[in-house]
Amino acid sequence: MQLTSCMSPADWAAAQNALRFSVLEQSWCYGAAIAAVTRGKVQPERWLLRRDDGSMAGLAQAFVRRISLLGHFVRLVRGPLFVPGLPRTEREAALALIRAQYPWRARCLLWWLPELNGGADSDATMAQLGLRPMMTGYSSIRCDLRPTPDKLRGQLDGKWRNTLKAAEKSALLMETASIAAGTWNDEAFAALVGEHAQHRLEEGFGGPDARFYAAYAEAAKTTRPDGEDALLFWAHAGTHQGRVRPIAGILVLRHGQAATYAMGWSNEAGRLVKAHYRLLWHAMLTLRDLGVTDFDLGGVDTQRGAGVARFKLGLNGAVFTLAGSYL
Repeated sequence: MQLTSCMSPADWAAAQNALRFSVLEQSWCYGAAIAAVTRGKVQPERWLLRRDDGSMAGLAQAFVRRISLLGHFVRLVRGPLFVPGLPRTEREAALALIRAQYPWRARCLLWWLPELNGGADSDATMAQLGLRPMMTGYSSIRCDLRPTPDKLRGQLDGKWRNTLKAAEKSALLMETASIAAGTWNDEAFAALVGEHAQHRLEEGFGGPDARFYAAYAEAAKTTRPDGEDALLFWAHAGTHQGRVRPIAGILVLRHGQAATYAMGWSNEAGRLVKAHYRLLWHAMLTLRDLGVTDFDLGGVDTQRGAGVARFKLGLNGAVFTLAGSYL
């Protein structure tokens, strides 16, 4: 197994597109956005993993903050990612190579949230690298978009499907914008991000802020890695004084053959007509048409966000929980 630095968005995109599924935190634009919002204090270090015969094995993106006189603080979130069918021995060899890249003796403090399922087996794997579990794992829902639209609709929870059917009878107008397709709408994006920021402040929930999403969109515009995109879906009731006023919207970030639900917002008018049901369903079909096979719903928390969790669970995707963070 070989570990080589990657400085090219094209090479990164080729590796990412070879994966069965990818994750947002390992995308090129995510790394660029982190560097932008931290004003360069945190830099992505991107690594390609190759087998001894030179074929692609996977990739890993770490985030490094250099602290004068103290060393390096390194975060590796949801990586590395491997190509389908890679033997366990080679996956473990890749993990060891990455660990060796950030050793204690070089004053590297590595905080690692690997893309491993929770359980004793993952703890044992990370223990072999000298790392101990520190925090419980991230949970989310992954929807497989490969079935036909009719089959996808049939897989929805009955109540969710009935609500969608009722929402489709409303007179809402649906709009879609994409950076990769050249149809991006800065005004609609600014409106959605602004409303989301206000809602985030009022409700006190965490996650990326408006600056991050703006930086991600800018990275997608400037570097345009193949397979990475920001897609905006919003609903409105028509123009008012010559302007479109969204009543609900969602932002989806694409990375290779997968995409992640990044944020959503709805005002009272949008909630009354269940606009989010139509938006999410429309987003799923759009992503499927673009060749996306996996849709990550961006996390699920049944305790602090029970209402949102119920909404996402209604899609009947596969719930997963990662092993957690190791130090």
